[in-house]
Amino acid sequence: MDPAALKKNFEEQIANTEKQIRELEENLAKAKEYKIKLTGGLETIGLLEGDSDADVPAEETPAE
Repeated sequence: MDPAALKKNFEEQIANTEKQIRELEENLAKAKEYKIKLTGGLETIGLLEGDSDADVPAEETPAE
């Protein structure tokens, strides 16, 4: 493979990888939002049953 073709191939791979990263980050944000909603649902069920956070998992702190 000549250097020009190799360079073009790498640039295409970088562009595809950047697109995949954006899509994965969007999906991660959606999954985190869904988890928050589910946690809220558990808290609501706990309140309706008269429990005080008995079945609600502790919120994890991000390790960033």
